[in-house]
Amino acid sequence: MSTILTITLPIYLLIGLGFLTVRSGYVAGDHVKALSAFVVRVALPALIFLAVGTADPAEVLHRGLFLAYLGGSGALFLTSVVVGRLVLRQRWSLVGLAALGVTGSNSAFVGFPLLSILFPEQALTTFAVAMLVENALLIPLALAIAGAGERTEGTALTGLLNGLKGLARNPIFLSLLAALAWSQMGVTLPDPLMRPIEMLRPVAGPVALFAVGGTVAGATSFRGIARPAILIALGKLVLHPLAFFGAAMMVPDLPAELRLAGLINAACPMMALFSIFGITFGRGVMTSATLLVTTMASFATISALLWMLG
Repeated sequence: MSTILTITLPIYLLIGLGFLTVRSGYVAGDHVKALSAFVVRVALPALIFLAVGTADPAEVLHRGLFLAYLGGSGALFLTSVVVGRLVLRQRWSLVGLAALGVTGSNSAFVGFPLLSILFPEQALTTFAVAMLVENALLIPLALAIAGAGERTEGTALTGLLNGLKGLARNPIFLSLLAALAWSQMGVTLPDPLMRPIEMLRPVAGPVALFAVGGTVAGATSFRGIARPAILIALGKLVLHPLAFFGAAMMVPDLPAELRLAGLINAACPMMALFSIFGITFGRGVMTSATLLVTTMASFATISALLWMLG
């Protein structure tokens, strides 16, 4: 219990710091958008480039874990889109963001530190696979869906196709491609080039969490966001680990340690970028409040999961 609190408490404190500084007027609310843009366009690509590019290709593409994580997350993602659009009849922006919220874990700032303690030998493999699934598939597809019908006068399909074309300019997707290419080539970058990237890597998490708190503080009303926030939180903390577990049981010869490591990563709250992407589509208050609630509730749900696993 104390181990989980040691990992999650700094997350809560950084979010709280962002909330207090913006609410008190010490930091202007408009500055939060600039911080969010810095994370998406600069700091996070550096983190992805180093995390994936420096890992052994066999670790990044562990076949069994990749199939299980992709199968569970992909099935839940598709289900979320269908339910959100056809059953709940929500707008594309909320549908895409909600699908990402229930399937995209905070692998970098919650999952990896936790697994480094619980399953140190499987932590890097799980982190690399989760980052690959999230950044190569879930995030680009979610952003494309969120843009469908929201920023075009054509049909929703036109918006979706335009969103997919936008991947060519997506810094997260491009950084992942560059990392995979670098990993395959086995080339060592000169120290003057590596040093700035290494300096940027630890910045992404704290700044993103601070921006989450600042976005929530700038809200004037939370009316209308309680229902989607609760549904997304339940989907992330309950349905995502269940979906992964079901998919993992269908993958033959998947080591038990990797299965448990993947289960814990799937049980983590959604990535801090969930809030930042929400700002992009005018839903920053909803996504930030959802992230805050889910992160706080994850302390109880992850603790319960670890207790059940013994």
